[in-house]
Amino acid sequence: MKCAYCDNQVGDGAQCSLCKNEVGFCCAGITEQGYRKLGSDRRTTWKCHICKRDASPARAKPADIETVLQELREMKKQLLCLPGMVQDVNDIKTELSEVKESCNFSSAKLEEHSSRLVEVERKVSELEALQEKVVLQSNEISFINNEMSRNDQQQRLNNVEIKGVPVKKNENLFTILKDIGTVIGYQVEKNSINYISRVPMHKSKEKLIIVSFTNRYIKEDFIASARSKKKISAEEIGFKDNKQSVFINDHLTPENKKLLTTTKTTLKQKGYQYVWVKYCKIHARKDDTSNVYIIHSERDLNKLV
Repeated sequence: MKCAYCDNQVGDGAQCSLCKNEVGFCCAGITEQGYRKLGSDRRTTWKCHICKRDASPARAKPADIETVLQELREMKKQLLCLPGMVQDVNDIKTELSEVKESCNFSSAKLEEHSSRLVEVERKVSELEALQEKVVLQSNEISFINNEMSRNDQQQRLNNVEIKGVPVKKNENLFTILKDIGTVIGYQVEKNSINYISRVPMHKSKEKLIIVSFTNRYIKEDFIASARSKKKISAEEIGFKDNKQSVFINDHLTPENKKLLTTTKTTLKQKGYQYVWVKYCKIHARKDDTSNVYIIHSERDLNKLV
C-alpha cells in the first residue's frame, strides 16, 4: 500500500475511519502491535491525527459515545461470567486453605517423624556401641572357655577312659584293669596308677572306668597296646558269656567328645579315611599320602571342609 502522508510504499498500515486514507504505522503515530490490540470495533473508528485535529466537537462526541457504549457492551459481556469466576476463586481459596491445612499437618508429622528418626539414630548408635562391647566380651568369654577347656583336657592327659565293662557288686577295679592289661599284652603295675574309679555316663545307666596313670608315657603305651588288640570283649576279662565290646580311649572333655563325633561325621562325608585321637588331640588324614591335621575346634574343621 501507499502511505497517504509520505507517498512511500509500505507493507501495512492503518485506515482512517473519516478520510479513509491508508497511513503507514510510522506516519500514523501508532505501532502495528498497538493497532492490532485495538480490536476490530475500535479499528473501524480509528482516525488519523489530521482528522482528529479537524474534527469538530459536535462531530467527535457521537463517535466517542458510540465507542464508549461499545466498550461498555464488551465489558458487560465480560462481567456476565464474573459470578462464575468469583465462585471459582472462592473454590480455589477453599482448596488452598485445605492444602495449607494439609501441609501444616504434614509438616507437623514430618517434624514428629524427624524427631523420632533422630531418637532412633541415637539408639542405633548406642546399640552399635553396646554390640561392640558384647562382641569384645563374647570374645573374652570364648577365650576363657577355651582356656578352661584346654586346662581341663591338660589335667586329663594321663587319663584313660574304659567303656563297656559291666558293673558288678563288690568289684575290684584294679583287678579288672590288670585283666585288661593281660588281654592287651601290657602289664599294669599298681604303683603306676594315681587313681581308678567309676564315673556315671550322661543319660545312661552304664558307668565308665577312668584310670589316671602317673605319667602320660605309661598311658600312651597302654592305649597303644589296646589299639593293637583292636577288639576286646567283656568275656575276655572275666565276664562269662558276655560278648559286649570294651573300648579304651583317651579321657576327653565333653567338648572334645562332641567335637570328635562332629569331626568323624563331617569328614566321613568328605572322603577322609582316618580320624583318631592321640595325646588327647583329634587328628585327621584323608588318605595314606595326605598331610595330618589336628582339629582343635570346629573352626579348624571348617577349614578342611
